[in-house]
Parts: sequence; structure tokens; C-alpha cells
Amino acid sequence: MQAILKKNTAEGLTYVADVPLPRIQRSDEVLIRIQAAGICGTDVDIYRADAPMMKRMSKCVPVITGHEFCGIIEDIGPDVRGLKVGDYVSAEMHIVCGVCHNCRTGNGQWCLNTVIRGIDGDGIFADYVVLPARAVVPLPPDLPQEVAAFLDAIGNAVHTVRSVDVAAKDVAILGAGPMGIMAVSLCRLMGARRIFVTDVQNALLKTATDEGADGVFNVTDKAQHEEFVRVCHSDPRKHGVDVVLELSGHSAAYRDAFAAIRMGGEMSLLGLARGDVTVDFSTDVIFKGLTIRGIIGRKIFQTWIEMLALLQGPFLKTARKVVTHTFPLKDFQKGFDVKLKGEGLKVVLFPQAS
Repeated sequence: MQAILKKNTAEGLTYVADVPLPRIQRSDEVLIRIQAAGICGTDVDIYRADAPMMKRMSKCVPVITGHEFCGIIEDIGPDVRGLKVGDYVSAEMHIVCGVCHNCRTGNGQWCLNTVIRGIDGDGIFADYVVLPARAVVPLPPDLPQEVAAFLDAIGNAVHTVRSVDVAAKDVAILGAGPMGIMAVSLCRLMGARRIFVTDVQNALLKTATDEGADGVFNVTDKAQHEEFVRVCHSDPRKHGVDVVLELSGHSAAYRDAFAAIRMGGEMSLLGLARGDVTVDFSTDVIFKGLTIRGIIGRKIFQTWIEMLALLQGPFLKTARKVVTHTFPLKDFQKGFDVKLKGEGLKVVLFPQAS
């Protein structure tokens, strides 16, 4: 079969047309034919040979990359229940152990033994993948493939927004990439009072406005950056926003998070900061009485249930809008070039496309 491999820890990925077809090895596994796959920011880090990522992957390369997908079940192991050949599915690609303390207390998103497929083992930039049945999620038959292709990322956005009650709150969303745009829509759906968005690209900020942001700010412009901080503090009753959602992964945005938030505010951090972030815990956290949450993956499987329900309503329109580029799998380089240039939002690859 065709597949995209990280062959070593150097920069780049490789398309290979004749990778061996994966086969079911355990009685609880399923074979899935990939219909569509999304390129994630993590995949871009893998392409770029990000140092922390390469340290993690050095023990498993060569490996098939990719972890956002939808597909059709083509074969099942004898002990699989609740799934059948022909089912339209996706999967939670954070494969958790199910037996550690966090898993046993209903917090599999913090599993101590998580294996991430596409990083720690073969992923889904290919024609087929074999996965444990317990990780597979059946999908509504009418869910568009281009949306089902990146449910992993949608789940990140839903988990981040749902980690705090945003109803009637002022919210600052830092980063207007795919998850930031979805967060704007979700915050609006969930009754946020005012939504302020920062980014470094005007085109993305326009999309944020279209999705319901009350104010957008290009923080590369000194005047707009100052205006963002001023607007966040414009309510004299609070002197800061109630909620900050960090979705950019830029160290400067982390600094803006502490500048924008009010005393007693809540902060949810999803973006992986690049560069040093200096935090004075006495002044910025303790004396401000902040609640800070690190967001990793999705709640397994609560977030999947929530986001599939949300996609049955108006949020589907936003999710479809987020997909700006599609390519055949063999033209993956074109898709990665789009992401590397910072163009568009979500890129989806189709293995069966010619």
C-alpha cells in the first residue's frame, strides 16, 4: 500500500508506494481502509524534525505518520464486539492502557502509558491501518468525510472550550488557526459575552470575525497589541477577561495570556509553547488567584460524544469552513507546503484520490 513515512529524524517525510499492508495480529483489532486524513500541527512538527518530537520518535522510526482520519472497517478480529465490516469510523489515536490510576478514575486523557499512533507507532497517512477495537469510534453516516478526517483536532477545540464554563464570560482566544476558529464558534454557541481573538495573520482574523468574534487583533502591530490589552481591561468591574484559551503555541501569546486575564480568571492552555515563557508565579498566578489547566488530547470518550453531537447542529458549518485545501495522499508535499507557508487552515489528504 501507499504510505507517508518518517524514515529518520532528519527534516521531511517520504512517500512510499509499496509499504506492506498491515494485518490483524490480535483478536481485538480491526483493519480500517482510510478514506480521508487531516494534517495536524503535530505532523508539521514531525516534518520539520522538531527536536523534542524527534527525541521521542528516535526509538520508533521509520514510522507511518498521521493521526487524524476517517475510514471504513474492512476486517475484524474474532473478539471484536459492537463493530462490523462496512462501518464508517474514526478512532482515538491516543491509545491508553486502561489500567493505570488515571484510566481507572475516568481520566484516560492523562494515561501514564499513552501510545500515540502516528508518533509512537504507525499512523494513518496510508491506505490502511490496524487499531485496537476499543479505540474505534463509529460515525454518523452523513458526517462529511472532510470533517470526519480531523475529528482529533475538533476534539481538542471542544475539550479546550468545555474545560471552563464560558457562558456570559469575556473570553480571549489566542491563535486563529483551525482550533482557534472552531473555539470562536463554540464559545459563541455556548453563550460567551465577548470574544477577543489574536493572531499574526489578517486573513485568519477575518475568519474569526466571520465566526462571531467581537474584536480581532494582529499582535505583530504594536498599536493593535496595545489595543488588545486595553480592550481586555475595558470593563472596570473586572479589569481583565474571565477566560483565556491559548491555542497558538507562541511564547509571546503565553505572555499575553497573563496580561489579558483578570484576577480569579481561568486559563486553558493547549498550544505547545515554542521558546522561553517567563512566569512570575507570585505575581502572575498566586496573587491573581488564577486557575490554569493544561489540555492534552480529548476526554476519552466524553469529548467524542460531545463533539459528534455538536456536529449535528450549526457547528458543522464552521467545521466544513475550516477545511481550505484537499490533496491526494501521493501529493502530500503540496499539503505540507501549504501548512509550512502558514496558508489556509485545515489540509485534508485523500488516499483514494488520483
